[in-house]
Amino acid sequence: MNNYLSLLICVFSILILKGNAQEVNIHIKSEILGHPEVSIIPPVDGQYFYLAKMDTSINKAGVLDFKKEVKYPGFYIINHADAGKTLYLKPGDEVWLTFAMKPDSTVEVRLKGSNEIGQNLYDTYKRPYFQSVGKGYLKKYKNVLSAQEAVNKKRDKELYQMDSLFKIKAIDREFKDGISAEINTYYLAVNSFILQDSINKMNLFGDSVILAEQTVNYFLDNWKKLVKDYDFNDPLNKSQNTFFDLLQTRASFEKLYFDIDTYKQQPIPKITGSYEEFEYNLATLVPDPVNEEYAMAQAIEFGTIQENYDAFLIDRYEILATKYPKSAILPYLKPEIDKIKHYQSAIKKDFSEKIKFVDNYDKITNFSEVESFFKDKLVYVDLWATWCGPCKREFAYNDGLKAFADKNGITKLYISVDIDEYDNKWKEMIKYYNLEGYHIRASKALSDQLREKFSQDFGGKRGFGIPYYLIIKNGEIVQMNAKRPSHKEGLYEQLQSFKTKNIN
Repeated sequence: MNNYLSLLICVFSILILKGNAQEVNIHIKSEILGHPEVSIIPPVDGQYFYLAKMDTSINKAGVLDFKKEVKYPGFYIINHADAGKTLYLKPGDEVWLTFAMKPDSTVEVRLKGSNEIGQNLYDTYKRPYFQSVGKGYLKKYKNVLSAQEAVNKKRDKELYQMDSLFKIKAIDREFKDGISAEINTYYLAVNSFILQDSINKMNLFGDSVILAEQTVNYFLDNWKKLVKDYDFNDPLNKSQNTFFDLLQTRASFEKLYFDIDTYKQQPIPKITGSYEEFEYNLATLVPDPVNEEYAMAQAIEFGTIQENYDAFLIDRYEILATKYPKSAILPYLKPEIDKIKHYQSAIKKDFSEKIKFVDNYDKITNFSEVESFFKDKLVYVDLWATWCGPCKREFAYNDGLKAFADKNGITKLYISVDIDEYDNKWKEMIKYYNLEGYHIRASKALSDQLREKFSQDFGGKRGFGIPYYLIIKNGEIVQMNAKRPSHKEGLYEQLQSFKTKNIN
C-alpha cells in the first residue's frame, strides 16, 4: 500500500470516527469510607495523554458524576481507593461504576451500562508493562520465535473473544474495533520487545558491534513479518500509550540500528544531549505525516514527566504549537512548559542565604559523620535524587514544613544520592525548589552505606527506595522511615514528639 493511499484511508477513518459531539457519562458510586479521591484520565480526541489526568473526588453521598462532550471513542482510566477500571467508551455511552469493599479487604468494582459484557471481559485482560511481559515469554520459551508464537496465541484468543461477543450482539462495532486495536497494538509491542531485547544484549551503542549480514537479515525479516498486517495510520491505535512505544521501536529497527530499505546496519550513533532529547529524536526519527503531531506531543509529554526541566523541550513545544496551532494537546502541555521556563530562570539566580552546604560533604564516607555534624540539633533528613519523581513531588509541601521547622527550631537536611555527573543538576534543583536547609551530595562510599543502612522490605525482597525520611536528635537516629512532608500534620506531630522527648 503506498503512502498516499494510506493517508486517504486514515483521513476517511477519522471522518467516520468524528461524527457529532455527544456526552460520555460515567456515574461513580463508592461504598468505601475515608477515600474520597478519584483520578480520571480521559482521552484527548480519542488518544491517550497522561497530562489530561483529572484529580477529583466523590461527594458526601459517595457519588461522582463525570460528563465529557467528545467526538471520538477512547479509553477512560479511573482509579479510586487503590482500585482501577479502564473503560472504552464512544460518544453517547453511559456506565455506572460501584466501588465496594469485599470481606477480604480488597476493593470490588462493579460495572453496568454500555457494552457491559465486553467492558467486564476486557477488565480481565491484564496489561503489565509490555517489556516485562516480553522478558517473561523469553525466559519461558527460551528463543525469540517460540516466544513470539506464544504471544500470538494469547493475542488471537483475546481477538476471538471480542469477535464472538460482537457476533451475538453483546457489544457494538465501535467497541469491538477499539478493543481489537488495543489488543493488536499491545501484543505487537510485546513481540517487538522480544526481538529488540536480543539487540539490547549486543550492546550496540556501547561496544560498536558490527553484525554479520545474516544477523541483520534475521532482525529485519522478523520485524517486517511482525508489522506486515499492522496499520500505523489507523487512528484507533493511538488509544493507549503503547502506540508511542511502538513508534520508537519502529524507528529503532528502520532508522537507528538498520536501514530498512538497504537491509544494512546503520553506523552506531553517538548519543549526545539529554535523555529527553534522545527520546524525542527517536520518536520522530521516521518521517510520518499522519502521526507526526501525536509523536511530537507524546515525546514532549514524556520529557516533562521526567521533571528534569530540559530547555530542549521548550523549543520543541514551540515547533509543535507553530505547526499544529489547533492541537487539542497544547493546553495540557503549556503548564508543563511554563514550569520548565520558570526552572531555567530560577537556576540563573544565586543560592539564598538559607541554603547551606555541609563542609567537605564530598569527603564524608560514613553516616556517623553526618550524625556528629548535627549533634546538638533535631534534624529532619530527606534522602532524594534529581531523577526521583516522587522525591520532587514531595517538595510541593515544603512551605508548610518550612513554617513548622522555623517555628520549632528544627533543622532540615537534604542528602542526594546523585552521582558526580549530576552535580550541576543537583545544584540547579536545589535553587529551583528553594530547598532551604543543609545539603549533602553523598560520596559513593556514603551512598553505598545509605543503601544498606536504610534498605526496606519490598514484597519479600530487600531494597533501598527513595524518597526516604528519618529524624536525628543530638547526633542519633530517633526515627527510621519518618513520615513524608505530604503527611503534613502527621509529620509535624511526629517531629513535635521528639522535640519534647528526652532521648538520653
